[in-house]
Amino acid sequence: MATPQKRRSARAGTKLTRRTANKHSKRVVIRGNQIIKANWNKEQTLRQNYARLGLLTSLNGSSGGREILNPPTNPEQLGENGGQGVNGEQEELKELTEADIERLKKTLKPGEGLIQRDDDGNVLRVIVGEKKTHDEILEEEFEPVEAKTDVVRALEQQAANVLKRDRHQTELEKDWVGQLIDKHGDDYEAMFWDKKLNIYQQTTSHLRKKCQKYIKEHPQ
Repeated sequence: MATPQKRRSARAGTKLTRRTANKHSKRVVIRGNQIIKANWNKEQTLRQNYARLGLLTSLNGSSGGREILNPPTNPEQLGENGGQGVNGEQEELKELTEADIERLKKTLKPGEGLIQRDDDGNVLRVIVGEKKTHDEILEEEFEPVEAKTDVVRALEQQAANVLKRDRHQTELEKDWVGQLIDKHGDDYEAMFWDKKLNIYQQTTSHLRKKCQKYIKEHPQ
C-alpha cells in the first residue's frame, strides 16, 4: 500500500533536476574538417561558432529570426549618403558614363533599383538590375576577398593544396564533340540549338569548353 508521500510524489510528476534536464541534450560531435573541429567552441551555438570563425551558415543570407541590436538611426551612422544608393554611389550618378551605368546594373539584383533625384526630389534617373543569363552566371569572375580570420586563411591554404585531377574526355564524348565541330565549326549557338546532336541541351558555355578541350587534345 502506497504512503501519502508517495502518492503526492506520483501526482507531482518527475522532479526536474540538473541531471534530468540535461538527459535529452545531444552532444555535438564534429566529424568534418579538422581545422573547424580544433577551433569549435562547444559552449556556443552553430551560428555563434560560424560568426566567430568568419564563416556563413547560409549563402542566401538571413531570412529572419535574428534581432538587429542597436540599428543605426542617424545619417552619420548610415553613411555619407544617408544609406541611399549602392556602395555610396548615389551622389556620383551625375558623373557616370553609360559604361559605368551598365556596370552598376550588373551589381544590382533583379527587382532592385537605384533612383537618382535632384535637390527638389524630382527623379532624374532610374537604374534597374537586369536578370543574368545562365552563361553570364557561369562565366562571371569574382574578385578574391581577403580572409578576415586565421581559420579562414587556414581553410583557404588547405583548399589550395588539394590535388587537382584533370578530367579526360571519354571516347564517346570525343566522338560526339567531333561531330559538333564538323557540323557547326565554332558556332556554339548553332550547337546549342541542334536538337539531334545536343540532346541534353547543354549550354553554349559548356559546349565551348568541351570543344576547346577537344581541339587542345586533337590539334590539326
